[in-house]
Amino acid sequence: MKQDTAADSTHPKTGIRDHVGFLWRFVRFALPFWSAEHKWMNRGRLALIAALTVAQVAVQVGLNSWSARLYNAIEGRHLEAFLGLIATFVLLLLASILVFSITLYTKRRLEFAWRVWITKNTLSIWMAQGRHYQLGLVAGEHGDNPDGRIAEDIRVTTESAVELGQALFYCILLFATFVAVLWTLSGVIHVEIGGTVIPIPGFMVFVALIYSAIGTSLALWAGFPLVGASNLRQTVEANFRFGLARAREYSESIALIGGDTDERTHLQELLRGVRRGWERQTYGLVRIIVFTTAYGVLANPFPLLVAAPRYIMGLISLGTLMQMAQAFSQVTAALAFPVDNLSGIALWRASVERVMALQDALGGLQEKLGANRIEVKHEGNSLQLAGVRVMEHDATPVMKEITAEIGPGEHVVIEGNTPICHKLILAVAGLWPWGAGKVTLPAGANIFIATDRPYVPVGPLGEAVCYPLTLAVCTPDDINSALRRVGLGDWAGHLGVTENWEQVLSVGQQQRLSFARILLNRPDWIFLAEATNALDAAAQREMAELLVKEFPSATVVAVGRAGLTDGFFQRVLLVEAETASG
Repeated sequence: MKQDTAADSTHPKTGIRDHVGFLWRFVRFALPFWSAEHKWMNRGRLALIAALTVAQVAVQVGLNSWSARLYNAIEGRHLEAFLGLIATFVLLLLASILVFSITLYTKRRLEFAWRVWITKNTLSIWMAQGRHYQLGLVAGEHGDNPDGRIAEDIRVTTESAVELGQALFYCILLFATFVAVLWTLSGVIHVEIGGTVIPIPGFMVFVALIYSAIGTSLALWAGFPLVGASNLRQTVEANFRFGLARAREYSESIALIGGDTDERTHLQELLRGVRRGWERQTYGLVRIIVFTTAYGVLANPFPLLVAAPRYIMGLISLGTLMQMAQAFSQVTAALAFPVDNLSGIALWRASVERVMALQDALGGLQEKLGANRIEVKHEGNSLQLAGVRVMEHDATPVMKEITAEIGPGEHVVIEGNTPICHKLILAVAGLWPWGAGKVTLPAGANIFIATDRPYVPVGPLGEAVCYPLTLAVCTPDDINSALRRVGLGDWAGHLGVTENWEQVLSVGQQQRLSFARILLNRPDWIFLAEATNALDAAAQREMAELLVKEFPSATVVAVGRAGLTDGFFQRVLLVEAETASG
Protein backbone atom coordinates (compact mmCIF):
# COMPACT_ATOMS: atom_id res chain seq x y z
CA MET A 1 0.00 0.00 0.00
CA LYS A 2 1.32 3.42 -0.95
CA GLN A 3 0.16 6.96 -0.73
CA ASP A 4 -1.88 8.47 -3.50
CA THR A 5 -0.33 11.08 -5.70
CA ALA A 6 -2.25 14.29 -6.11
CA ALA A 7 -0.27 15.61 -9.03
CA ASP A 8 -2.81 14.77 -11.67
CA SER A 9 -5.77 15.44 -9.44
CA THR A 10 -5.33 19.17 -9.29
CA HIS A 11 -5.85 19.73 -13.00
CA PRO A 12 -8.75 17.56 -14.15
CA LYS A 13 -9.65 17.30 -17.78
CA THR A 14 -12.65 19.33 -18.79
CA GLY A 15 -14.90 19.68 -21.79
CA ILE A 16 -17.97 18.01 -23.20
CA ARG A 17 -15.96 15.27 -24.90
CA ASP A 18 -14.27 14.35 -21.64
CA HIS A 19 -17.58 14.25 -19.75
CA VAL A 20 -19.21 12.12 -22.44
CA GLY A 21 -16.21 9.80 -22.48
CA PHE A 22 -16.39 9.43 -18.72
CA LEU A 23 -20.13 8.64 -18.83
CA TRP A 24 -19.57 6.02 -21.52
CA ARG A 25 -16.82 4.39 -19.46
CA PHE A 26 -19.08 4.41 -16.42
CA VAL A 27 -21.91 2.77 -18.37
CA ARG A 28 -19.58 -0.04 -19.44
CA PHE A 29 -18.33 -0.30 -15.86
CA ALA A 30 -21.88 -0.49 -14.44
CA LEU A 31 -23.66 -2.72 -16.98
CA PRO A 32 -22.38 -6.12 -15.75
CA PHE A 33 -24.13 -5.61 -12.39
CA TRP A 34 -27.52 -5.61 -14.06
CA SER A 35 -26.83 -9.00 -15.64
CA ALA A 36 -25.19 -10.58 -12.61
CA GLU A 37 -26.56 -12.73 -9.81
CA HIS A 38 -29.93 -11.53 -8.46
CA LYS A 39 -30.32 -9.45 -11.62
CA TRP A 40 -34.12 -9.66 -11.62
CA MET A 41 -34.35 -8.53 -8.02
CA ASN A 42 -32.08 -5.56 -8.73
CA ARG A 43 -33.88 -4.74 -11.96
CA GLY A 44 -37.14 -4.90 -10.04
CA ARG A 45 -35.77 -2.49 -7.44
CA LEU A 46 -34.73 -0.12 -10.21
CA ALA A 47 -38.17 -0.32 -11.83
CA LEU A 48 -39.84 0.28 -8.45
CA ILE A 49 -37.67 3.35 -7.88
CA ALA A 50 -38.68 4.67 -11.31
CA ALA A 51 -42.37 4.07 -10.55
CA LEU A 52 -42.07 5.72 -7.15
CA THR A 53 -40.32 8.69 -8.74
CA VAL A 54 -43.30 9.10 -11.04
CA ALA A 55 -45.51 8.94 -7.93
CA GLN A 56 -43.42 11.67 -6.29
CA VAL A 57 -44.02 13.95 -9.26
CA ALA A 58 -47.72 13.05 -9.18
CA VAL A 59 -47.85 14.13 -5.52
CA GLN A 60 -46.23 17.45 -6.46
CA VAL A 61 -48.81 17.95 -9.22
CA GLY A 62 -51.55 17.22 -6.71
CA LEU A 63 -50.10 19.74 -4.26
CA ASN A 64 -49.83 22.33 -7.02
CA SER A 65 -53.48 21.87 -7.99
CA TRP A 66 -54.48 21.85 -4.31
CA SER A 67 -52.71 25.17 -3.67
CA ALA A 68 -54.70 26.84 -6.50
CA ARG A 69 -57.97 25.66 -4.99
CA LEU A 70 -56.82 26.68 -1.50
CA TYR A 71 -56.01 30.27 -2.43
CA ASN A 72 -59.20 30.55 -4.46
CA ALA A 73 -61.18 29.35 -1.45
CA ILE A 74 -59.38 31.90 0.75
CA GLU A 75 -59.95 34.66 -1.80
CA GLY A 76 -63.63 33.76 -2.09
CA ARG A 77 -64.02 33.15 1.66
CA HIS A 78 -65.50 29.69 1.09
CA LEU A 79 -65.21 27.98 4.49
CA GLU A 80 -66.75 24.66 3.43
CA ALA A 81 -64.35 24.34 0.49
CA PHE A 82 -61.47 25.36 2.78
CA LEU A 83 -62.29 22.60 5.30
CA GLY A 84 -62.55 20.04 2.51
CA LEU A 85 -59.13 21.06 1.23
CA ILE A 86 -57.64 20.39 4.67
CA ALA A 87 -58.76 16.77 4.40
CA THR A 88 -57.33 16.61 0.89
CA PHE A 89 -54.02 17.95 2.15
CA VAL A 90 -53.85 15.24 4.84
CA LEU A 91 -54.28 12.57 2.15
CA LEU A 92 -51.59 14.19 -0.01
CA LEU A 93 -49.28 14.41 3.00
CA LEU A 94 -49.75 10.73 3.86
CA ALA A 95 -49.19 9.77 0.21
CA SER A 96 -46.00 11.86 0.13
CA ILE A 97 -44.65 10.25 3.32
CA LEU A 98 -45.42 6.76 2.05
CA VAL A 99 -43.92 7.30 -1.39
CA PHE A 100 -40.73 8.97 -0.15
CA SER A 101 -40.20 6.38 2.61
CA ILE A 102 -40.52 3.42 0.25
CA THR A 103 -38.28 5.17 -2.27
CA LEU A 104 -35.55 5.71 0.33
CA TYR A 105 -35.72 2.10 1.54
CA THR A 106 -35.61 0.69 -2.00
CA LYS A 107 -32.74 2.96 -3.04
CA ARG A 108 -30.63 1.95 -0.05
CA ARG A 109 -31.21 -1.75 -0.72
CA LEU A 110 -30.17 -1.29 -4.34
CA GLU A 111 -27.16 0.83 -3.40
CA PHE A 112 -25.86 -1.74 -0.94
CA ALA A 113 -26.46 -4.66 -3.29
CA TRP A 114 -24.46 -2.85 -5.99
CA ARG A 115 -21.70 -1.99 -3.54
CA VAL A 116 -21.42 -5.59 -2.34
CA TRP A 117 -21.25 -6.85 -5.92
CA ILE A 118 -18.47 -4.48 -6.99
CA THR A 119 -16.57 -5.03 -3.74
CA LYS A 120 -16.72 -8.82 -4.05
CA ASN A 121 -15.56 -8.71 -7.66
CA THR A 122 -12.71 -6.35 -6.83
CA LEU A 123 -11.64 -8.40 -3.82
CA SER A 124 -11.75 -11.62 -5.83
CA ILE A 125 -9.17 -10.16 -8.23
CA TRP A 126 -7.12 -8.12 -5.76
CA MET A 127 -6.85 -10.73 -3.00
CA ALA A 128 -5.84 -13.64 -5.26
CA GLN A 129 -2.56 -15.06 -6.53
CA GLY A 130 -0.60 -12.46 -4.62
CA ARG A 131 -1.91 -9.58 -6.76
CA HIS A 132 -2.36 -7.39 -3.67
CA TYR A 133 1.38 -7.77 -3.07
CA GLN A 134 2.45 -7.33 -6.67
CA LEU A 135 0.18 -4.35 -7.24
CA GLY A 136 1.86 -2.52 -4.38
CA LEU A 137 5.20 -2.97 -6.14
CA VAL A 138 4.28 -1.77 -9.61
CA ALA A 139 0.96 0.05 -9.55
CA GLY A 140 1.98 3.69 -9.24
CA GLU A 141 -0.75 6.22 -8.52
CA HIS A 142 -3.52 4.33 -10.36
CA GLY A 143 -3.38 1.36 -8.01
CA ASP A 144 -2.28 3.01 -4.79
CA ASN A 145 -4.38 2.93 -1.64
CA PRO A 146 -6.54 0.00 -2.76
CA ASP A 147 -8.00 -0.32 0.74
CA GLY A 148 -9.42 3.20 0.60
CA ARG A 149 -10.69 2.71 -2.93
CA ILE A 150 -12.44 -0.53 -2.00
CA ALA A 151 -13.87 0.64 1.33
CA GLU A 152 -14.81 4.24 0.57
CA ASP A 153 -14.74 4.96 -3.16
CA ILE A 154 -16.90 1.96 -4.09
CA ARG A 155 -19.42 3.12 -1.48
CA VAL A 156 -19.52 6.63 -2.92
CA THR A 157 -19.62 5.26 -6.47
CA THR A 158 -22.70 3.13 -5.92
CA GLU A 159 -24.63 5.32 -3.48
CA SER A 160 -24.11 8.51 -5.47
CA ALA A 161 -24.89 6.81 -8.78
CA VAL A 162 -28.31 5.71 -7.53
CA GLU A 163 -29.01 8.98 -5.75
CA LEU A 164 -27.94 11.17 -8.67
CA GLY A 165 -29.68 8.95 -11.22
CA GLN A 166 -32.96 9.04 -9.34
CA ALA A 167 -32.66 12.79 -8.79
CA LEU A 168 -32.00 13.36 -12.50
CA PHE A 169 -35.00 11.23 -13.50
CA TYR A 170 -37.15 13.09 -10.97
CA CYS A 171 -36.02 16.46 -12.37
CA ILE A 172 -36.74 15.38 -15.94
CA LEU A 173 -40.25 14.28 -15.00
CA LEU A 174 -40.76 17.39 -12.91
CA PHE A 175 -39.68 19.62 -15.77
CA ALA A 176 -41.83 17.89 -18.37
CA THR A 177 -44.89 17.93 -16.13
CA PHE A 178 -44.70 21.46 -14.82
CA VAL A 179 -43.65 23.02 -18.11
CA ALA A 180 -47.02 21.86 -19.42
CA VAL A 181 -48.77 23.23 -16.31
CA LEU A 182 -46.89 26.54 -16.52
CA TRP A 183 -47.56 26.85 -20.25
CA THR A 184 -51.29 26.40 -19.69
CA LEU A 185 -51.50 28.78 -16.75
CA SER A 186 -49.41 31.50 -18.41
CA GLY A 187 -51.93 32.08 -21.17
CA VAL A 188 -50.99 34.55 -23.88
CA ILE A 189 -49.50 37.98 -23.46
CA HIS A 190 -49.27 40.53 -26.25
CA VAL A 191 -46.10 42.52 -26.74
CA GLU A 192 -46.03 45.52 -29.05
CA ILE A 193 -42.77 45.98 -30.98
CA GLY A 194 -42.55 48.77 -33.55
CA GLY A 195 -46.28 49.05 -33.81
CA THR A 196 -46.69 45.30 -34.27
CA VAL A 197 -48.45 43.32 -31.57
CA ILE A 198 -46.84 39.93 -31.08
CA PRO A 199 -48.72 37.27 -29.09
CA ILE A 200 -46.45 35.19 -26.80
CA PRO A 201 -48.12 32.06 -25.47
CA GLY A 202 -46.75 30.43 -22.30
CA PHE A 203 -44.52 33.43 -21.59
CA MET A 204 -43.66 32.21 -18.06
CA VAL A 205 -42.04 29.12 -19.55
CA PHE A 206 -39.62 31.31 -21.50
CA VAL A 207 -38.94 33.42 -18.43
CA ALA A 208 -38.19 30.25 -16.45
CA LEU A 209 -35.83 28.94 -19.15
CA ILE A 210 -33.91 32.21 -19.37
CA TYR A 211 -33.78 32.52 -15.59
CA SER A 212 -32.47 28.96 -15.19
CA ALA A 213 -29.98 29.28 -18.05
CA ILE A 214 -28.41 32.37 -16.51
CA GLY A 215 -28.42 30.80 -13.05
CA THR A 216 -26.94 27.48 -14.21
CA SER A 217 -24.19 29.18 -16.23
CA LEU A 218 -23.17 31.33 -13.28
CA ALA A 219 -23.32 28.35 -10.92
CA LEU A 220 -21.13 26.20 -13.16
CA TRP A 221 -18.63 29.02 -13.36
CA ALA A 222 -18.73 29.47 -9.59
CA GLY A 223 -18.43 25.75 -8.88
CA PHE A 224 -15.78 24.79 -11.42
CA PRO A 225 -12.90 24.87 -8.87
CA LEU A 226 -14.80 22.33 -6.79
CA VAL A 227 -14.21 19.52 -9.31
CA GLY A 228 -10.45 19.40 -8.88
CA ALA A 229 -10.72 20.29 -5.19
CA SER A 230 -12.92 17.26 -4.43
CA ASN A 231 -10.47 14.88 -6.06
CA LEU A 232 -7.54 16.52 -4.27
CA ARG A 233 -9.39 16.35 -0.93
CA GLN A 234 -9.98 12.61 -1.30
CA THR A 235 -6.31 12.04 -2.19
CA VAL A 236 -4.83 13.94 0.76
CA GLU A 237 -7.36 12.43 3.17
CA ALA A 238 -6.37 8.95 1.96
CA ASN A 239 -2.69 9.82 2.42
CA PHE A 240 -3.34 10.97 5.98
CA ARG A 241 -5.28 7.78 6.79
CA PHE A 242 -2.43 5.74 5.32
CA GLY A 243 0.14 7.56 7.45
CA LEU A 244 -1.88 6.98 10.62
CA ALA A 245 -2.42 3.31 9.78
CA ARG A 246 1.29 2.84 9.09
CA ALA A 247 2.23 4.52 12.37
CA ARG A 248 -0.14 2.18 14.19
CA GLU A 249 1.19 -0.85 12.33
CA TYR A 250 4.81 -0.09 13.24
CA SER A 251 4.13 1.54 16.61
CA GLU A 252 6.47 -0.77 18.52
CA SER A 253 9.39 -0.22 16.15
CA ILE A 254 8.80 3.56 16.16
CA ALA A 255 8.71 3.63 19.97
CA LEU A 256 11.81 1.47 20.41
CA ILE A 257 13.91 3.47 17.98
CA GLY A 258 12.71 6.78 19.39
CA GLY A 259 11.12 7.86 16.13
CA ASP A 260 8.09 9.51 17.70
CA THR A 261 9.22 13.02 16.82
CA ASP A 262 10.01 12.22 13.20
CA GLU A 263 6.80 10.30 12.77
CA ARG A 264 4.80 13.11 14.36
CA THR A 265 6.47 15.58 11.99
CA HIS A 266 5.57 13.38 9.04
CA LEU A 267 1.96 13.08 10.17
CA GLN A 268 1.74 16.81 10.70
CA GLU A 269 3.01 17.36 7.16
CA LEU A 270 0.31 15.02 5.89
CA LEU A 271 -2.19 16.96 7.99
CA ARG A 272 -1.01 20.17 6.33
CA GLY A 273 -1.77 18.51 3.01
CA VAL A 274 -5.26 17.74 4.32
CA ARG A 275 -5.60 21.38 5.30
CA ARG A 276 -4.59 22.55 1.82
CA GLY A 277 -7.12 20.19 0.27
CA TRP A 278 -9.78 21.27 2.78
CA GLU A 279 -9.10 24.97 2.13
CA ARG A 280 -9.27 24.49 -1.62
CA GLN A 281 -12.55 22.63 -1.32
CA THR A 282 -13.84 25.28 1.10
CA TYR A 283 -13.02 27.99 -1.43
CA GLY A 284 -15.02 26.12 -4.06
CA LEU A 285 -17.91 25.56 -1.66
CA VAL A 286 -17.98 29.21 -0.61
CA ARG A 287 -18.28 30.29 -4.24
CA ILE A 288 -21.15 27.85 -4.69
CA ILE A 289 -22.88 28.84 -1.44
CA VAL A 290 -22.67 32.57 -2.18
CA PHE A 291 -24.31 32.06 -5.53
CA THR A 292 -26.89 29.44 -4.54
CA THR A 293 -27.97 31.50 -1.53
CA ALA A 294 -28.64 34.55 -3.67
CA TYR A 295 -30.24 32.36 -6.33
CA GLY A 296 -32.45 30.63 -3.77
CA VAL A 297 -33.60 33.87 -2.13
CA LEU A 298 -34.50 35.34 -5.50
CA ALA A 299 -36.27 32.19 -6.70
CA ASN A 300 -39.24 32.56 -4.31
CA PRO A 301 -40.44 36.11 -5.05
CA PHE A 302 -39.29 36.25 -8.69
CA PRO A 303 -42.25 34.40 -10.30
CA LEU A 304 -44.70 36.37 -8.17
CA LEU A 305 -43.10 39.64 -9.25
CA VAL A 306 -43.36 38.62 -12.90
CA ALA A 307 -46.95 37.28 -12.77
CA ALA A 308 -48.45 39.64 -10.17
CA PRO A 309 -49.36 42.40 -12.68
CA ARG A 310 -51.82 40.03 -14.37
CA TYR A 311 -53.48 39.32 -11.00
CA ILE A 312 -53.59 43.02 -10.13
CA MET A 313 -55.20 43.71 -13.51
CA GLY A 314 -57.85 41.08 -12.72
CA LEU A 315 -56.80 38.71 -15.52
CA ILE A 316 -56.12 35.76 -13.20
CA SER A 317 -57.29 34.66 -9.76
CA LEU A 318 -55.15 34.49 -6.63
CA GLY A 319 -55.17 30.70 -6.86
CA THR A 320 -53.89 30.79 -10.43
CA LEU A 321 -51.17 33.27 -9.42
CA MET A 322 -49.94 31.01 -6.61
CA GLN A 323 -50.23 27.88 -8.76
CA MET A 324 -48.24 29.61 -11.50
CA ALA A 325 -45.56 30.67 -9.00
CA GLN A 326 -45.26 27.13 -7.69
CA ALA A 327 -45.12 25.68 -11.20
CA PHE A 328 -42.39 28.22 -12.06
CA SER A 329 -40.45 27.14 -8.96
CA GLN A 330 -40.78 23.47 -9.91
CA VAL A 331 -39.53 24.10 -13.45
CA THR A 332 -36.54 26.12 -12.24
CA ALA A 333 -35.85 23.54 -9.52
CA ALA A 334 -35.75 20.81 -12.16
CA LEU A 335 -33.43 22.87 -14.34
CA ALA A 336 -31.22 23.57 -11.33
CA PHE A 337 -30.16 19.92 -11.11
CA PRO A 338 -26.57 20.62 -12.29
CA VAL A 339 -26.28 23.48 -9.80
CA ASP A 340 -27.73 21.63 -6.82
CA ASN A 341 -25.67 18.50 -7.44
CA LEU A 342 -22.39 19.97 -8.67
CA SER A 343 -20.50 19.09 -5.50
CA GLY A 344 -22.00 15.59 -5.37
CA ILE A 345 -21.27 14.98 -9.04
CA ALA A 346 -17.66 16.07 -8.56
CA LEU A 347 -17.23 13.76 -5.57
CA TRP A 348 -18.96 10.90 -7.38
CA ARG A 349 -16.82 11.24 -10.51
CA ALA A 350 -13.63 11.36 -8.45
CA SER A 351 -14.63 8.12 -6.69
CA VAL A 352 -15.67 6.40 -9.93
CA GLU A 353 -12.36 7.34 -11.54
CA ARG A 354 -10.45 5.91 -8.58
CA VAL A 355 -12.42 2.64 -8.58
CA MET A 356 -12.06 2.19 -12.33
CA ALA A 357 -8.35 3.05 -12.09
CA LEU A 358 -7.89 0.30 -9.48
CA GLN A 359 -9.72 -2.23 -11.62
CA ASP A 360 -7.70 -1.16 -14.67
CA ALA A 361 -4.50 -1.54 -12.67
CA LEU A 362 -5.53 -5.03 -11.56
CA GLY A 363 -6.63 -5.96 -15.06
CA GLY A 364 -3.36 -4.74 -16.56
CA LEU A 365 -1.15 -6.14 -13.82
CA GLN A 366 0.39 -8.84 -15.98
CA GLU A 367 1.39 -6.23 -18.54
CA LYS A 368 2.77 -3.99 -15.79
CA LEU A 369 4.90 -6.84 -14.48
CA GLY A 370 6.92 -6.62 -17.70
CA ALA A 371 8.26 -8.99 -20.32
CA ASN A 372 11.13 -10.48 -18.27
CA ARG A 373 9.26 -13.22 -16.45
CA ILE A 374 10.22 -16.25 -14.42
CA GLU A 375 8.01 -19.13 -15.54
CA VAL A 376 6.48 -21.17 -12.70
CA LYS A 377 5.03 -24.62 -13.41
CA HIS A 378 3.76 -27.53 -11.31
CA GLU A 379 4.83 -30.97 -12.51
CA GLY A 380 6.96 -33.90 -11.44
CA ASN A 381 7.97 -34.56 -7.84
CA SER A 382 10.95 -32.25 -7.31
CA LEU A 383 11.82 -28.57 -7.23
CA GLN A 384 13.77 -27.57 -10.31
CA LEU A 385 15.45 -24.26 -11.04
CA ALA A 386 16.32 -24.08 -14.73
CA GLY A 387 18.43 -21.04 -15.62
CA VAL A 388 16.69 -18.94 -13.00
CA ARG A 389 17.93 -15.38 -12.70
CA VAL A 390 16.14 -12.91 -10.44
CA MET A 391 15.93 -9.29 -11.61
CA GLU A 392 14.69 -5.98 -10.27
CA HIS A 393 11.58 -4.24 -11.69
CA ASP A 394 13.71 -2.50 -14.31
CA ALA A 395 15.18 -5.82 -15.58
CA THR A 396 18.50 -5.30 -13.76
CA PRO A 397 19.83 -8.76 -12.77
CA VAL A 398 20.58 -9.12 -9.04
CA MET A 399 21.87 -12.71 -9.07
CA LYS A 400 23.75 -14.98 -11.37
CA GLU A 401 21.90 -17.67 -13.22
CA ILE A 402 21.27 -20.80 -11.19
CA THR A 403 20.28 -24.32 -12.21
CA ALA A 404 19.56 -26.84 -9.49
CA GLU A 405 17.20 -29.59 -8.39
CA ILE A 406 15.93 -30.34 -4.90
CA GLY A 407 14.40 -33.76 -4.45
CA PRO A 408 11.74 -35.00 -2.04
CA GLY A 409 12.93 -35.31 1.56
CA GLU A 410 16.06 -33.18 1.17
CA HIS A 411 17.12 -30.49 3.62
CA VAL A 412 18.75 -27.69 1.67
CA VAL A 413 19.98 -24.30 2.82
CA ILE A 414 20.19 -21.37 0.40
CA GLU A 415 23.16 -19.15 1.16
CA GLY A 416 24.10 -15.77 -0.23
CA ASN A 417 22.91 -12.20 0.05
CA THR A 418 19.79 -12.46 2.23
CA PRO A 419 17.55 -9.99 0.30
CA ILE A 420 18.45 -11.75 -2.96
CA CYS A 421 17.76 -15.18 -1.45
CA HIS A 422 14.43 -13.85 -0.18
CA LYS A 423 13.54 -12.67 -3.70
CA LEU A 424 14.40 -16.15 -4.97
CA ILE A 425 11.94 -17.69 -2.47
CA LEU A 426 9.32 -15.18 -3.65
CA ALA A 427 10.04 -16.18 -7.25
CA VAL A 428 9.55 -19.85 -6.35
CA ALA A 429 6.22 -18.89 -4.77
CA GLY A 430 5.22 -17.06 -7.96
CA LEU A 431 5.17 -13.63 -6.26
CA TRP A 432 8.34 -12.19 -7.79
CA PRO A 433 7.99 -12.55 -11.56
CA TRP A 434 10.89 -10.36 -12.64
CA GLY A 435 13.71 -12.38 -14.06
CA ALA A 436 14.39 -15.27 -16.43
CA GLY A 437 14.33 -19.03 -16.39
CA LYS A 438 11.85 -21.61 -15.19
CA VAL A 439 10.80 -22.85 -11.76
CA THR A 440 9.15 -26.25 -11.58
CA LEU A 441 7.36 -27.14 -8.37
CA PRO A 442 6.20 -30.67 -7.53
CA ALA A 443 2.67 -31.28 -8.73
CA GLY A 444 0.11 -31.51 -5.96
CA ALA A 445 2.62 -30.70 -3.25
CA ASN A 446 1.42 -29.23 0.05
CA ILE A 447 3.75 -26.24 0.40
CA PHE A 448 4.16 -24.03 3.46
CA ILE A 449 6.34 -20.90 3.47
CA ALA A 450 7.30 -19.51 6.88
CA THR A 451 8.75 -15.99 7.04
CA ASP A 452 10.58 -13.95 9.66
CA ARG A 453 7.41 -11.95 10.43
CA PRO A 454 4.35 -14.14 9.85
CA TYR A 455 0.99 -12.51 9.37
CA VAL A 456 -1.15 -12.87 12.51
CA PRO A 457 -4.73 -11.65 11.99
CA VAL A 458 -6.64 -9.80 14.68
CA GLY A 459 -9.25 -12.07 16.22
CA PRO A 460 -9.56 -15.12 18.46
CA LEU A 461 -6.24 -16.82 19.16
CA GLY A 462 -7.53 -20.11 17.80
CA GLU A 463 -8.21 -18.56 14.40
CA ALA A 464 -4.84 -16.79 14.41
CA VAL A 465 -2.98 -20.05 15.05
CA CYS A 466 -5.04 -22.03 12.56
CA TYR A 467 -4.67 -19.40 9.79
CA PRO A 468 -4.95 -19.81 6.81
CA LEU A 469 -7.01 -22.89 7.68
CA THR A 470 -10.35 -22.47 9.46
CA LEU A 471 -11.56 -23.66 12.83
CA ALA A 472 -13.73 -26.13 10.95
CA VAL A 473 -10.50 -27.91 9.96
CA CYS A 474 -8.48 -27.42 13.16
CA THR A 475 -9.88 -28.84 16.38
CA PRO A 476 -9.21 -27.06 19.70
CA ASP A 477 -7.23 -30.08 20.91
CA ASP A 478 -4.98 -29.96 17.83
CA ILE A 479 -4.40 -26.21 18.24
CA ASN A 480 -3.60 -26.49 21.96
CA SER A 481 -1.24 -29.40 21.28
CA ALA A 482 0.54 -27.44 18.56
CA LEU A 483 0.97 -24.44 20.87
CA ARG A 484 2.51 -26.61 23.59
CA ARG A 485 4.90 -28.35 21.18
CA VAL A 486 6.31 -25.06 19.85
CA GLY A 487 6.83 -23.53 23.29
CA LEU A 488 3.65 -21.45 23.52
CA GLY A 489 1.96 -23.64 26.10
CA ASP A 490 1.03 -20.65 28.26
CA TRP A 491 -1.51 -19.72 25.58
CA ALA A 492 -3.06 -23.19 25.34
CA GLY A 493 -6.63 -23.13 26.54
CA HIS A 494 -7.07 -19.47 25.63
CA LEU A 495 -8.17 -19.96 22.04
CA GLY A 496 -11.19 -17.69 22.41
CA VAL A 497 -9.16 -14.67 23.53
CA THR A 498 -9.30 -11.82 20.98
CA GLU A 499 -6.32 -9.47 20.73
CA ASN A 500 -4.13 -7.63 18.26
CA TRP A 501 -1.66 -10.49 18.29
CA GLU A 502 1.07 -8.64 16.42
CA GLN A 503 1.22 -6.29 19.41
CA VAL A 504 0.73 -8.93 22.13
CA LEU A 505 3.19 -11.57 20.87
CA SER A 506 6.88 -10.86 20.47
CA VAL A 507 8.51 -11.52 17.10
CA GLY A 508 10.04 -14.69 18.52
CA GLN A 509 6.63 -15.89 19.72
CA GLN A 510 5.14 -15.10 16.33
CA GLN A 511 7.84 -17.25 14.72
CA ARG A 512 6.99 -20.09 17.10
CA LEU A 513 3.34 -19.63 16.16
CA SER A 514 4.38 -20.09 12.52
CA PHE A 515 5.79 -23.52 13.42
CA ALA A 516 2.49 -24.34 15.13
CA ARG A 517 0.81 -23.62 11.81
CA ILE A 518 3.23 -26.02 10.13
CA LEU A 519 2.12 -28.73 12.57
CA LEU A 520 -1.53 -28.02 11.76
CA ASN A 521 -1.07 -27.76 7.98
CA ARG A 522 1.09 -30.93 7.71
CA PRO A 523 3.01 -29.80 4.57
CA ASP A 524 5.42 -32.01 2.65
CA TRP A 525 7.44 -29.05 1.33
CA ILE A 526 8.56 -26.48 3.93
CA PHE A 527 10.30 -23.21 3.05
CA LEU A 528 11.88 -21.24 5.89
CA ALA A 529 12.62 -17.64 4.89
CA GLU A 530 14.61 -16.39 7.90
CA ALA A 531 11.82 -18.00 9.91
CA THR A 532 13.87 -18.48 13.12
CA ASN A 533 16.10 -15.41 13.13
CA ALA A 534 14.40 -13.99 16.24
CA LEU A 535 14.93 -17.18 18.28
CA ASP A 536 17.98 -18.02 20.33
CA ALA A 537 20.19 -20.98 19.43
CA ALA A 538 18.43 -23.36 21.82
CA ALA A 539 15.00 -22.46 20.45
CA GLN A 540 16.25 -22.84 16.87
CA ARG A 541 17.53 -26.34 17.65
CA GLU A 542 14.17 -27.10 19.27
CA MET A 543 12.30 -26.11 16.09
CA ALA A 544 14.70 -28.14 13.92
CA GLU A 545 14.23 -31.24 16.08
CA LEU A 546 10.47 -30.72 15.86
CA LEU A 547 10.63 -30.72 12.05
CA VAL A 548 12.80 -33.85 11.98
CA LYS A 549 10.45 -35.69 14.32
CA GLU A 550 7.14 -34.56 12.82
CA PHE A 551 8.11 -34.41 9.14
CA PRO A 552 10.81 -37.02 8.54
CA SER A 553 10.02 -37.25 4.82
CA ALA A 554 9.31 -33.57 4.15
CA THR A 555 11.56 -31.36 2.04
CA VAL A 556 12.94 -28.36 3.94
CA VAL A 557 14.44 -25.40 2.10
CA ALA A 558 15.76 -22.54 4.22
CA VAL A 559 17.30 -19.14 3.65
CA GLY A 560 20.25 -18.87 6.07
CA ARG A 561 21.22 -21.51 8.58
CA ALA A 562 19.63 -19.45 11.36
CA GLY A 563 21.35 -21.58 14.02
CA LEU A 564 19.52 -24.80 13.15
CA THR A 565 21.24 -27.92 14.49
CA ASP A 566 24.42 -29.10 12.88
CA GLY A 567 23.76 -31.74 10.29
CA PHE A 568 20.16 -30.66 9.73
CA PHE A 569 20.94 -29.53 6.18
CA GLN A 570 22.32 -32.04 3.76
CA ARG A 571 23.65 -29.56 1.23
CA VAL A 572 24.08 -25.89 0.44
CA LEU A 573 22.70 -24.08 -2.59
CA LEU A 574 24.84 -20.99 -3.16
CA VAL A 575 23.25 -17.92 -4.70
CA GLU A 576 25.78 -15.50 -6.14
CA ALA A 577 25.00 -11.83 -6.49
CA GLU A 578 25.35 -10.28 -9.94
CA THR A 579 28.34 -7.99 -10.12
CA ALA A 580 28.11 -4.52 -11.63
CA SER A 581 30.01 -5.65 -14.72
CA GLY A 582 27.97 -8.84 -14.97
